Amino acid sequence: MCLALYIGAPKALPTVPWDPLKPAFHVIKLLKKGADVRRLLRCEHIYYVGSHEGCSCAFNYEHEFKSVLELRDYLRGALSIADEIDGFACRPGSEKLPVKHSIITSPDGIALPEFFFQDSQRIVIRSKKSLRARRRSTPENAAPKRKRSLGASRQLK
Repeated sequence: MCLALYIGAPKALPTVPWDPLKPAFHVIKLLKKGADVRRLLRCEHIYYVGSHEGCSCAFNYEHEFKSVLELRDYLRGALSIADEIDGFACRPGSEKLPVKHSIITSPDGIALPEFFFQDSQRIVIRSKKSLRARRRSTPENAAPKRKRSLGASRQLK
């Protein structure tokens, strides 16, 4: 199964051209015809991200770790431009299918050997710092609120 990885951001990201004579990591601006991906990502700037293979498959193979490191490094740089990067991974041609999986991760999380892009997966990429800050601010991580005792004031009535 082949893989296509798309990313989107509210601000323009740097492109890395594809050269068929020197295949390498590349990031290409998505043409207007990518309506299905635009419907999912809803970002002004959307890109196709590929490896030296031309597709995005190498990002899932441990033996192609260099490709994953190039993706990680690119995403780190992209997060200095935009606070958050939206992504969508799918089989080429299945962009119309609904999202089946969702994950929030960092560029370093994507580079972990156990990370695997799934078909029809929505990915939100944030910096490690941003992920830590959001974890601290979530209600389930906050200290429980104490209930006020109405004790003495109610007993006087």
